[in-house]
Amino acid sequence: MVKELLEKKMKIAVYSGVVPSTNFIENLLKSLYRNNVQVIIFGKKKEINYLENSKFEYIYYPENKFKKIFFIFSQGFLFFLKNKQYFFKFIKYYKSLPKNESGGLLNWLIKVLPVVNNLPDIFHIQWAKSLPFWFFLKEIFGIKIIVSLRGAHINYSPLNDSYLKYIYTKLFPQVDKFHAVSNEIATTAEKYGARRQHIQTIYSGINFKDINLIKTKRPINDRLFSFISVGRSHWKKGYHYSISAFEKIISKGYNVKYIILLSNDPSEEMLYQIKDLNLKKNIKIITKESQLDIYKRIYNSNCLILPSVEEGIANTVLESMAIGTLVISSNCGGMKEVIKNNKNGLLFESRNVNDLTEKMVYAIKMDKTFKTKIISYAKKNSYDNYRLSRLGFEMKKLYEDCLDESR
Repeated sequence: MVKELLEKKMKIAVYSGVVPSTNFIENLLKSLYRNNVQVIIFGKKKEINYLENSKFEYIYYPENKFKKIFFIFSQGFLFFLKNKQYFFKFIKYYKSLPKNESGGLLNWLIKVLPVVNNLPDIFHIQWAKSLPFWFFLKEIFGIKIIVSLRGAHINYSPLNDSYLKYIYTKLFPQVDKFHAVSNEIATTAEKYGARRQHIQTIYSGINFKDINLIKTKRPINDRLFSFISVGRSHWKKGYHYSISAFEKIISKGYNVKYIILLSNDPSEEMLYQIKDLNLKKNIKIITKESQLDIYKRIYNSNCLILPSVEEGIANTVLESMAIGTLVISSNCGGMKEVIKNNKNGLLFESRNVNDLTEKMVYAIKMDKTFKTKIISYAKKNSYDNYRLSRLGFEMKKLYEDCLDESR
């Protein structure tokens, strides 16, 4: 009976900042759709031709100055009419905010007014740094807060920012539920006061439907072994380690190439390292390709390398396993929860160029029968544990548990 009531009334707000968002968040939304969860999505629209899901409600923040003024006026008037008892509490709360948390009155109102006019049962925050900005929803309106624990916002941002560490320590004990992408990151969150019984580890989901679109005949070139890496240009992705290891492979006389697919422009350091090591003919950097084209390049490569020094769990590794491309990953963060060395991929010690080089040579020389066995196990493992349907089912259960506890 309780579950039926929850299914009828449960309304989830997902805040990610921009729409469309990261691959993880977009897959999350697809999986929630498949599990019949009502979702309101707030954020700034960054793609004009973004295909919206007709089942969800999208509320975008305007960027034009005059549209902002009209938006604030209309949303503010609506809020006053609907929630007079909260209006003055709302204004008083803003006045109490430190300047570094509000971002200015206009920016604050543009973001918060559409949310308070469409109050959900649960507000799901995708980036932990956003928690202090949105915590008033719990303090003033009693909205349940769920925070996703993913990557940099937990692993290293509070180490460099003492104020953020203080805010986490203050607010984490009051958060209703946490979603962690790995057990490793859940343990890290506990250091800032997150209660273990309120943290649920839910692994990422893979859209097998999109991956199945790339099933074409693989090109065969036994004389050239191709490595590939996928991600954004950022120090935590560790590309300087994989480039150094690749130079060692070249010096050993192997006929290899290395493609680095970036979602942004490469850093000066990366470009300089490639030039300094005389690898411009062997390493190709490609930027801003579509997701389907990325899948195709992974499919047509012999091996994917994840050289990161920090990760929650990298989607690109899960996708590569599902595609059927051998994976070499560093053992950072939650990656050792995914990759079992010599069973469904290869693990190397993070930041260890020599260990990475050895694993790359091992991949090149690997017996074809054994390689097929590893790839087959990886594909089965990805299907068993990282399907979109499983992600949506487990997330929906987390939402229900959160509301059930309040009842």
